[in-house]
Amino acid sequence: MSAQENKETIRRIYAALEAGDRSVFGDSVHPDYVWRFPGHSDWSRHFEGQETIRRDLLAPLFNLFADTYTARAINLIAEGDQIVAEVRGSVLTKAGQRYDNEYCFIFRFRDGKIAEVVEYCDTDLEVRVLGSYDDVLAAYRARA
Repeated sequence: MSAQENKETIRRIYAALEAGDRSVFGDSVHPDYVWRFPGHSDWSRHFEGQETIRRDLLAPLFNLFADTYTARAINLIAEGDQIVAEVRGSVLTKAGQRYDNEYCFIFRFRDGKIAEVVEYCDTDLEVRVLGSYDDVLAAYRARA
């Protein structure tokens, strides 16, 4: 697919996420896609495969939220098989804190689907509001 077609996929994903619909993202990823959090934050990790990402990242994360997570794309840049997205996310946690983070995502495409997500964000806010990744995962698994 062209850079413009990939950009349109990301535009559709964020149009849906603005309304709280995560299904468009789920339909747009390869089963073996990778999600990376570079850096040295407590959340800096590397997840591989749709099931692992759902089980070990997305489900524990969304379990922290009291209402529907929404996200809005501010800027999209397309180059080759990569799309860079400047994004603003917004949600209230069950602990009553706002988790309104700012992101820079790099999406790499393969065969018209997302093969890799690289996420940069305000890691201080992430740890301060969400807590440590290990604690979030342990609490989620204890409830399941």
